[in-house]
Amino acid sequence: MSKEIKVVYADILKASGTFKDSGKKYADIVPRDIGTVPRVTEGSLEKAISAVLEAIEVMHDALGSSMQTHGDKLKYVHDTYRNTEDDINDLLGKIDDPEGIQPRF
Repeated sequence: MSKEIKVVYADILKASGTFKDSGKKYADIVPRDIGTVPRVTEGSLEKAISAVLEAIEVMHDALGSSMQTHGDKLKYVHDTYRNTEDDINDLLGKIDDPEGIQPRF
């Protein structure tokens, strides 16, 4: 395997860890219980503030979760590429003896 490919594998693996860690940190920067909505005299304004805060919370949670999911996907890509590379190297090593090549299920 060439040095360039090894660098790409390492970069993909590093990126997967970075996405997972950053997603967790991002998700944890906002406390789960942010308290009550400030009291205002206008009922519709209080409802609007509550709706906006809830939307921000949902978007924040979705972004943190998405970052972690992308980390999982990058790890899967890394593992798949490595396994494929190993399979190719195994086949290349057995090319002189076709009887030694068995399908992998």
